[in-house]
Amino acid sequence: MSIEISEAHIIAEQMTTALLDKKVKSVALYDYEKLQKVGFINKKIKDFDNLIGCKIKSIDHRGNVIRVHFNKKMNLVLCGDYGAKYRFFSSDEDLPKKIHFKMGFTDGSFLTIRQIGMGSINAAEDSQVPSLYVIKRDFSDTPSPIGDHDFTSERFSELLVGKKQNIKAALVGKTAVVVGLSNSAFQEIIYKAGIHPKRNTGTLTETERNSLYDALKQILNERICAGGKNQFEDLYGKPGRHVPVMGPNMKDQSCPQCGAAIEKIAHGGGQVYFCPHCQR
Repeated sequence: MSIEISEAHIIAEQMTTALLDKKVKSVALYDYEKLQKVGFINKKIKDFDNLIGCKIKSIDHRGNVIRVHFNKKMNLVLCGDYGAKYRFFSSDEDLPKKIHFKMGFTDGSFLTIRQIGMGSINAAEDSQVPSLYVIKRDFSDTPSPIGDHDFTSERFSELLVGKKQNIKAALVGKTAVVVGLSNSAFQEIIYKAGIHPKRNTGTLTETERNSLYDALKQILNERICAGGKNQFEDLYGKPGRHVPVMGPNMKDQSCPQCGAAIEKIAHGGGQVYFCPHCQR
């Protein structure tokens, strides 16, 4: 299950509580060769040795990216775009067997990571962080719907008007007006707003743009309050309780609002479920 902005927020908050001021005793990587080939992990595995002896000073997140900042000018930059499992353990008793990364701390606790899909695990010095693709993508001038106090309905509306492109491209991907959303959140947001997935942002009325903003904020807030979307597991393995109002779970189902049969189309590099009656 992908890690979107709401789930990254949950993990980062939990990491801050569990990991702050911990000192690294050991770092180990497993079955990482395939990740190296596709650029998901450092080309030089020895780069991770530079984390040993460092202490965690802060943890930030933006979009889908989590930056763990250590002293000695070191960082661990994490991105779980298309799926990752981040786990904290107070001891080595229950450590999972299938992992790509394990960090041990001097107090006997551990952080483990399994990268399930596209994403990244990077050890980097302060000077190297700005050049990382996921940092340039998410720690950018593009607004964040979580954490940016100036992300208002008016600003969101202005950005949509200026794009004049398909609504999915405007919310997901390289040309999006916000960071941190993927296909899962997109389907829920446009359903709540009553927007058809093939609409162009240039055709949206002011009322529709406001509805889209309200739906975006509502869905992300509901996910955070529910501990993430279902199929997501937090830092302690607890599953999220948010069941998407639209998405693959609605296959062969009827729209809960009007009773129409839910349809599926191939769109924007993925499958999109929608209600042909409620979404215009």
